[in-house]
Amino acid sequence: MVQLNYNERSWAIDVIAEIKKYLANKSVIIKNAGGENTLKKSKSTYFPDVLLFGDELGNSILQGWELKMPDTPITDPELIKNAREKADLLGVNSFLLWNVSEAVLYKIDDEGNHKIIKTWNDLNYINTREIVRERTVEWKQTLHKILDDLVDYFNRGEIRSTTIIDSVTGEGISNFILENVYLVADCLKQYSATNVDFEDEVFIWWDTVRVEYPNENDPWQPLAKNILISWMNKLLFAHILKNFREEAAIIDKIDLDTKPAEAVNIITDISSKCDFWNIFAPQLGEEHIPSSVWEKIVHYNIFLTDLKLESVGQDLIQEILQSTIYRTHRKLAGQFTTPKKLADLLVALTIKNKRGNVYDPCCGTGTIARAAFDLKVESGISYKEALQTTWASDKFSFPLQMATLALTNPKNIGEVINIFKKDISDLKAKEDIKLSNPVDGSEIIKQLPQMSSIVSNLPFVRQEVIKKLNPSIIKNINNKIKKALGKGYQLKAKSDLYAYLPFVLWDLLKDDGRLGIIISNSWLSTEWGVEFKKALRKFFHIEAIVTSGKGKWFNNADVVTNILILNKINPKADSLEGKEISFVTLTEDIINKEYNDKNLINNIARSIRTKKKDKYLNIETYSLEQIKKIDELGITWSALFSNCDWLFEITDKLLPASKIFDIARGERRGWNALFYPEPGHGIEKIYLKPVLKSSRDIKGYTATANSEAFCCTVSLQKLREMGHLGAYNWIKKFENGVNNTGQPLVEVLTNPQYSYWYSLEPKTLADFVISMNPDERLFVAKLETRSFVDQRLIRFTANVQDVDMDLVHALMNSILGLFFIEALGFGRGLGALDLNATKFKRDLKILNPYLVSKEQAERIKDKFSKLKKRGTLPLLEDLNCGIRKEFDDVVLRAFGIEKYKEQMERSLKNLYNIRKSVCQNN
Repeated sequence: MVQLNYNERSWAIDVIAEIKKYLANKSVIIKNAGGENTLKKSKSTYFPDVLLFGDELGNSILQGWELKMPDTPITDPELIKNAREKADLLGVNSFLLWNVSEAVLYKIDDEGNHKIIKTWNDLNYINTREIVRERTVEWKQTLHKILDDLVDYFNRGEIRSTTIIDSVTGEGISNFILENVYLVADCLKQYSATNVDFEDEVFIWWDTVRVEYPNENDPWQPLAKNILISWMNKLLFAHILKNFREEAAIIDKIDLDTKPAEAVNIITDISSKCDFWNIFAPQLGEEHIPSSVWEKIVHYNIFLTDLKLESVGQDLIQEILQSTIYRTHRKLAGQFTTPKKLADLLVALTIKNKRGNVYDPCCGTGTIARAAFDLKVESGISYKEALQTTWASDKFSFPLQMATLALTNPKNIGEVINIFKKDISDLKAKEDIKLSNPVDGSEIIKQLPQMSSIVSNLPFVRQEVIKKLNPSIIKNINNKIKKALGKGYQLKAKSDLYAYLPFVLWDLLKDDGRLGIIISNSWLSTEWGVEFKKALRKFFHIEAIVTSGKGKWFNNADVVTNILILNKINPKADSLEGKEISFVTLTEDIINKEYNDKNLINNIARSIRTKKKDKYLNIETYSLEQIKKIDELGITWSALFSNCDWLFEITDKLLPASKIFDIARGERRGWNALFYPEPGHGIEKIYLKPVLKSSRDIKGYTATANSEAFCCTVSLQKLREMGHLGAYNWIKKFENGVNNTGQPLVEVLTNPQYSYWYSLEPKTLADFVISMNPDERLFVAKLETRSFVDQRLIRFTANVQDVDMDLVHALMNSILGLFFIEALGFGRGLGALDLNATKFKRDLKILNPYLVSKEQAERIKDKFSKLKKRGTLPLLEDLNCGIRKEFDDVVLRAFGIEKYKEQMERSLKNLYNIRKSVCQNN
């Protein structure tokens, strides 16, 4: 007799069992199947009915299946839509539909479209659900064919798997939970209307943390986000904890019959039996979740049960937590999660006294604090002592939950973890710090010691938002710098937040303590970086600066970063005579690639400390006296990652470019509609000048302006008197206009540098031009006709008459000219060179054209004419071109410095390769 209640769930459970049985004795890419927990606990699910895994433990997810009875067409739009959504949720690029009679495999292409790539219809005669069970032998045979075919697809790489990290931490799962923020926020707000005590608690919390949410006007959405993320973290960690404590297995009891308040009790029960109070502590409002959202959270819990996360190790815990939540939550404050190997390298370079106290004051998810803890343990220090001498804090409350996870280990259960909430700018040595008892959450008071080492990935916060995040830090730090250096010294207003923080941390270090920080590379080359370096060298000896020559360290951010290793000194007593600074380039991607050598990071750190070159890095070491000469030449510190010793031998051949040119940024008057008129304007030709509007319009060493600029320094009255009504009417057209914020154009465009509010001045017409953000091609273009240039270009306006400008043009495009262009900028996150017109005006040097004889000048111009005819090329291709080599040989021989050509070329290539390396792992 046919079993009438044999339904989709029953069949799906049988399918999973048969998959496991069939795979038991096979050695194929598909290792296991799951999903039965979901099927047993709900009628419908947000996750696939069947999960295929690439390993026994379920750490690699291959594919999800949706199963239906024959009375649901395989072409049902809703079925296909649901299956696609679940594939996106998992992060895989395929899904399979099977309604017994027919199975269909879909692939999702790189453009996001899904299409059928395989169909199995051997069972098309099974067209009712009533006969499915009695046709078990047939559908099992088809199942085996499906599995065999899928193995072939996976082996060929036509469909891909995903890891637990990519699935659990990807955009799909994160959005799946966090898209409900609005619903939870509304539920919390509604509940507060009926419970004034809860409302009071919420606004007390909000008064404390609202600075973290400058774009929010009330607490409800931030609180909702915290609640949802907290639930995800608790469930995730509880499942992982099952591997260490069997008491945590009660997390599986949270199913669709469990209410939020009951789930809170289950979590509290786990904490009471397994410790980890900092992780499992109740969060404000976490039980006030609408049923539709709670159902999703429960489904997430059931999904975690299927994945068997209890098998996941500590390193994977960190990666899961970092990738899913932290980046989203902390994006406003500019911080990004530190890669584990980068954290390992940072602490290995910084910590010399491994028994001393080490501290990360911007700990985020705790990756660096964990690396410090691991270094101590690997050195033979006990887990207990390592934990007692590792400290971490953060300005924000939420990341501390994850930082606690990072320092959690079964061997230190029950020990106090030195993690606390504190704004870095408010830190004081020897102050009392409130910590939590890991068992019951009770308060413990400890004194914050002076540290042997401080290690941190400092916040990447632009100067525009410093006043919002740290309103007092600018004044306090500048006062400290003035006391040490004199009244004239202070950090410039454009300094990023990280520029102030080393001076805060100076007080927290013991004498001779060490500070190791990860910061943006902008300080090496920006205007504000000049004052930062002066102040930094007064309070610290800069031991080493480490950069990457093989890709960015932070793949999810456009920022390019350095490691900076500093030794504390007394600004009034310590001398830096005889000290050196090491500029280190990692020549292999040791941060993002896997290496078999477990001691690689420590060996690299040892090489850097001892200034020993090896295959993984290059070190250039400069004395402070040499760096002083470099500063006088105007070369940025970005250039010091290459060998610049040869520069000291040719300084007498150089001339400041400002002796020949007025150098400035192109015109930025602020209202292009007025100053760059479209055709049909009717303006007299006398008031029109050529304008070069974009670097894209520069096709070679000679540039032609292809647009017109309105250039009028005549009064309206005079225009009318002269009958120049085209220009007059054009100005009147804008006279009563306003800008995008409603301000009158007459007011916002008035500037004492210009004759009238509508004026462009002829004195800013350019002779030469260069892009502010050149990429692969480095060159200076000469304008065919003197022209205005737009604000994204740097203009060179000749201010002397006694020099051959064609010769100057050639010299600026010599190998030494290109080196100076590269050496005066710094690389951005997408690999472009960032140049600054003010720095060019002050520091750009060129080969002195006054030192060249007429005969030499003619030879140089002749060779340059061939280069111009050839056209510009990407730098590395350019330097290898015979025409370029002949040109540079003639130039360098004319100045008697040809013996340095190989060094110049090597230095230029090295700087270029470092800059462009950030694109390698994009």
